Amino acid sequence: MNLTTPPIRAVLWGAAALMSCSLVTPTQAADASPAADKTTATLGLGMGVTPRYMGSDRYRALVLPMFSIQRGVLFADTTRGLGVQFQSGSGFAASAAINYDLGRKEKDSTTRPGGRDLNGMGDVNGATVADFTLSQQLLDWLSVSGEAELRMAGEHRGNRYRFGLEGILFHTGSDTLALDLDAHAGDGRYNQTFFGVTQAQSQRSLYGRYDADAGIYAYSAALNWQHSLDAHWSTLASLTLTQYADQAGDSPLVKRERAGLGMLAINYTF
Repeated sequence: MNLTTPPIRAVLWGAAALMSCSLVTPTQAADASPAADKTTATLGLGMGVTPRYMGSDRYRALVLPMFSIQRGVLFADTTRGLGVQFQSGSGFAASAAINYDLGRKEKDSTTRPGGRDLNGMGDVNGATVADFTLSQQLLDWLSVSGEAELRMAGEHRGNRYRFGLEGILFHTGSDTLALDLDAHAGDGRYNQTFFGVTQAQSQRSLYGRYDADAGIYAYSAALNWQHSLDAHWSTLASLTLTQYADQAGDSPLVKRERAGLGMLAINYTF
């Protein structure tokens, strides 16, 4: 279930996704792929600070309970949802999952993105989404990836996309330092939902009308450090910086074009 904003969720997102899959190289992941009859489960807890919604200049504390279970190609976890994944020996990986996006509130919330600055904009209700990812290892330390999150049911909020590079800067038996660079895009409906202001919304709020088209709305960079304490315990420290641009850069809803997130997490793998 998605509890944070898309740029942060896609780069980490949340911290649970990074802890479970993004801080190892594709080669290591292939070597570590569980057999069809083996079940792997992970429990974790992440704590951090995040913008209240995409473009907000106000922050809120975030606590992310994390749970992940995997058996063969099947997985279920609190970040990616319920799905299947595949990894080849050549470094190609793909996954498909069903998840739920909580949308956005027009008031401050401790459990959903949103803020009182959006008063009059109306709530963006939750939506069931299908999430598809592809990645390919280019070098031992570099991979390219793409993601499409498609709305299936619920709020007609459109679809979002991500394209990125993931690099391993440093790796030892107990530590991995990784850098993720991503571009985030949406179709016309998605960008209008989260960055646009209709005439009706303008009359109810403090914002002037703004029409957002399809295209890139943000770029992000994330630096992630994972440390293994032993065969079961590991920690994660993550810093994500997001730059809103193009379709979102001129939106009156974007109070701050540059936003940051800090996250610390610990998990236990059975």
